[in-house]
Amino acid sequence: MVLQKSPSGSLSPYYYQGGELHPLKYGGFHTDQSRLFSVMQAEEAFILQSPGQYNRRIWIDLYETRLGSETIDALVQHIHSISGKINKLCLVGCPWLSRRKIRRRLKQSPVRLGRRLRFFSDPEEAKQWLVRNSF
Repeated sequence: MVLQKSPSGSLSPYYYQGGELHPLKYGGFHTDQSRLFSVMQAEEAFILQSPGQYNRRIWIDLYETRLGSETIDALVQHIHSISGKINKLCLVGCPWLSRRKIRRRLKQSPVRLGRRLRFFSDPEEAKQWLVRNSF
C-alpha cells in the first residue's frame, strides 16, 4: 500500500484509533496569506477530485497562523467549497475571538454544519471526537 500525502503535507487518509481522518495543515503560515491561500486551493482541488461524497472527517490545524478578516473569509469560503465532502469538521489551534468570527461567518453562508463542526485547543481531543461515530 502506497501512502499518499495531501498538498499540505499530511498523510491522506490518516488513520487514528481505528478511524480515518483527513488533516489539513494550515498552521505555521503566520502572516503569509498568499502561501496559505495557495495550499488551501490545492487541498480543495485534492478533496473535490477524490472519490466519495460526504464522508470525510476533516481536521484543520490553524496553530501559528494569523486569522485576520481576509484569512477567515477565505477559510469560510474553502469550507463552503468542500462542504459536500464533509462528515465532521474540527478546527484546532484557533483563538477564541477567531472562533466567534468563523462561526458568525459560517452562519451567514449556505453551509450548515451544526453539530458536525467543533473547535479544539488540544489536537488529541479533536482527533478523538472526529473518529467517534456520534456528534
